[in-house]
Amino acid sequence: MSIARNNEYPSDWETKSIGDVFNVAERSIKMESDQSYRRVTVKRRHGGIELRDVQLGADIKVKNQYLIKAGDFLISERQIVHGACGIVPLNLEDALVSNEYLVLEPSDNFDTRYFNYLVQLPQYAKLFVLCSQGVDIEKFLFKPKDWLKKEIPSPPLAEQQKIAAILTTLDDKLDVIKRQIATTQTLKQGLMQSLFSRGVGTRDADGRWVHHSKFKESELGKIPVEWNLDRLENISHSVTVGIATSTTEHYVEKGVPLIRNQNIKEDFLDGSDLLQVSLEFDNQNKTKRVKAGDILTVRTGYPGVSCVLPDGMGYVQTFTTLITRPNKDLINSHYLSRYFNSPKGKELMLHQAAGGAQQNINAGNLKKLLIPVPTISEQLAIASILESVDMKIRILKTKQATYQTLKRGLMQKLLIGAWRVKVGK
Repeated sequence: MSIARNNEYPSDWETKSIGDVFNVAERSIKMESDQSYRRVTVKRRHGGIELRDVQLGADIKVKNQYLIKAGDFLISERQIVHGACGIVPLNLEDALVSNEYLVLEPSDNFDTRYFNYLVQLPQYAKLFVLCSQGVDIEKFLFKPKDWLKKEIPSPPLAEQQKIAAILTTLDDKLDVIKRQIATTQTLKQGLMQSLFSRGVGTRDADGRWVHHSKFKESELGKIPVEWNLDRLENISHSVTVGIATSTTEHYVEKGVPLIRNQNIKEDFLDGSDLLQVSLEFDNQNKTKRVKAGDILTVRTGYPGVSCVLPDGMGYVQTFTTLITRPNKDLINSHYLSRYFNSPKGKELMLHQAAGGAQQNINAGNLKKLLIPVPTISEQLAIASILESVDMKIRILKTKQATYQTLKRGLMQKLLIGAWRVKVGK
């Protein structure tokens, strides 16, 4: 049955089967039993291609291997990732795939990049049906001959190429942003390692920061001699747990915000899907209320992830989260939250966590957490440095989301001809 119907795209576009526009590559190759070779797999849908170096002798179940070329289109027939597909990049030229993959050769009359974008649209993702757990797999798995019969819209080649070029430009931009985010996150990790062990220094008579020159041994390793090391319970007014009883029957449209674990991100409170509980239920649990400056910490799932409750939220309740109320004369909330989220802080929390495989940080363990304590001014400086890096990451992620939205919108319009592109003469 055709997925593409004539009224869904321009009249000058044709409908063709995959088998009409692509040839199946059959580049069978014989390997020696003791020879290593490069083999690729498709991890996930739409371009998730990875390389593995495999010893043929250790892979005796695979009888046939096929040589692939840059620009080939791979479709997985493996049950685990059935329908996963993508274009072979240049760096995987002359690698091998098993007979669990359908290999389509590039066509002179059809743009493979256009095809790759087309099958990412929800309405065309049905071309490669994924198997479902708990059902008759054979009913849902298509064989190559079934895939090759599937019909797709076929614009003029020049239009395919122009559409693919536009979307590839967006993908290139997204790749740049992705690398920038990764680089900045790596920078942040390095800064946290340094700042929570060596600090930023002390201020001289002119107010300039001078690096610490003397260090001492501590339970956390070397720290500046000016720093103290203390347990969280000694520098906080309280370390408690939010509401732990069922809240479902107390949800209302407008009431007191209820923060759950999924709202807590590293040094950021995501308020996009906050639930509300009734004023009566809040009053019944008034001793559990949190206030601005309190630190909220996830107990299970992503244990240790923490953020500071920002100003201006009024009464707030939390569901099964850990709540630390710092003594502001001794410790700054933002410094402390960032220490919780640092590699060292996470390591110590998880080391003390109870629950085996399902790690669960409890209040008793958290109270014993060792905290490096610089002066308040140095704490503020450390938190400010990390906040500036976080701000850069947030800006990049906002830009990334903008381009992703733009790409999705353009795909929906360009790939089915709702918007036409101008093709040069």
